Amino acid sequence: MLLRRLSFLSAACLWASLAWGAAAPQDLIKDLNQETGQKQIEAAIRLADFNAPEVVAALADRLSDPRTDVTVRAACATSLGKLHDPSALALLRSLAVKQDEKTVVRTSSIVAMAMIRQDDVIPDLVEMLKAANPPLVQSAIEAVFAQLRDKTRVALAVSPLLQNDTAAPSAIRVLGSLGDPAVIAPLSKLLDSPKATVRQAVIRALGDLRFPDAVPPLLAFYPKGNDAEKVQILSALANHPHPDAVKLLTSELQNPKTFAPLRQRSALSLGNLGARSAVKTLVAVMSDPAEQEGLRTTCAQALGNFTDRDDEAIDGLISVLSDKALADTAAVALSRITHLYLGVSKGKWTEWHQRWIKERPAAR
Repeated sequence: MLLRRLSFLSAACLWASLAWGAAAPQDLIKDLNQETGQKQIEAAIRLADFNAPEVVAALADRLSDPRTDVTVRAACATSLGKLHDPSALALLRSLAVKQDEKTVVRTSSIVAMAMIRQDDVIPDLVEMLKAANPPLVQSAIEAVFAQLRDKTRVALAVSPLLQNDTAAPSAIRVLGSLGDPAVIAPLSKLLDSPKATVRQAVIRALGDLRFPDAVPPLLAFYPKGNDAEKVQILSALANHPHPDAVKLLTSELQNPKTFAPLRQRSALSLGNLGARSAVKTLVAVMSDPAEQEGLRTTCAQALGNFTDRDDEAIDGLISVLSDKALADTAAVALSRITHLYLGVSKGKWTEWHQRWIKERPAAR
């Protein structure tokens, strides 16, 4: 999301070029220095089309002036990045690390540095991760890491930060974004960290790393985690169609002594996985009037993810249409499965299902 916001200026630059046509850089520099508001922003954006020393100097002057509107300064940083002029790096770096600088100026400067240096920006980003940055700045650094091409170089540079108390959560998120199974082992060791922020970052990273080897560490840590961490693990397992993951999720869902939010999260994850072996459990919990209404509703929602027209899921949902507390949710779930809408009429759904079962062999 952050990079999408920052890319607004790049998109605006293209729009500006199409809308306004060519313009002399001297006129744009004049507008940048003398105009205000939208016209000044437009000048900063359009100057990215002219790679000349005087253009770089004008953009740098506006960017470095704290009296200039922050949106204009951000546009100047973006244009300097698009010009790929190394002479702007010193200024961009100084603003990127300046703790009392405006956040949008810092994030734009970070992105601009990466545009100029590409993978060579890695050492600068590593140093920035070590600082206690505001969340948006830290997110910008992490997002830039994720866009770099040399994933091996990123991993080698970032891995030492796992031992840095300040940088560890960000380093974990960066490594998790690389899609490299080699980082699973070093990340898993940090599940024993005394810091909750580190453990939470590892759980999320292992969830994002959709490799079978990421599942055993999550399952091993699960009994030791607090309730918040357990919910997070159950959510992470929604990315892993691993038999042992499905087994844990099913066990937690069907155990009435399990903390209610854990049971609900288990139901949602089973639905997201489309775990057919769990349909019977989902239907049983949904159909049990002794269970909490919220959990029964969640099971109905989860069954709506079985879009291959699973007969057991359909029959279970039809059976609860007579329950006022579940009728609407069950009807929506049936519509998601079948791409039909027959309302909450149990009779109509039963008639359709019986007809479909009879016609199905001929249709195949």
